[in-house]
Amino acid sequence: MKAHSVSFLVGFILVHMMWIKSPVHAQSPFPPLSQKSDEVQIPKEPGWGQPSYRGWELVSIPGLIATYYDLDLDGKLDYQVIRKIIRKGSSEKMTIQDAIQSARIDNLTVYVSNPVIYFTTKYPLFYCLGVDYRRNCTNIWIDIAEDGLNGNETLYTLSKPQRQVR
Repeated sequence: MKAHSVSFLVGFILVHMMWIKSPVHAQSPFPPLSQKSDEVQIPKEPGWGQPSYRGWELVSIPGLIATYYDLDLDGKLDYQVIRKIIRKGSSEKMTIQDAIQSARIDNLTVYVSNPVIYFTTKYPLFYCLGVDYRRNCTNIWIDIAEDGLNGNETLYTLSKPQRQVR
């Protein structure tokens, strides 16, 4: 994908997911962020077997899947991760066990929605802490390398544009 296509896609995703402040959401359980991503820790993704797991869905932007969590178990979504779909398969042509084995070989993650099996990147592209009732994010980090939580994630904000370097 060309650089301008990636920039457009990332910008479109961010605009789509940006938090719109309203009186209903004035009391967020998460502290507001400054420009430093060090101030708030990105939680490790709990995984599907944990009580905080609340499901997944295809994002309205083609090629992405969001997984939702309720980290504080208060009945409200507060964390989501978004992965890129790498390929799709048919559950009529392969079993779930075959799909899991194929994903392990290719270092991918599997999402099953009969009759489609989605293979996504192993690690998320976006980490979102604070999710409103529309499933928009309060705080968004992007991990361009998609290499898991290791400190190279970048906090995304549209409130303070960065200077252009020439």
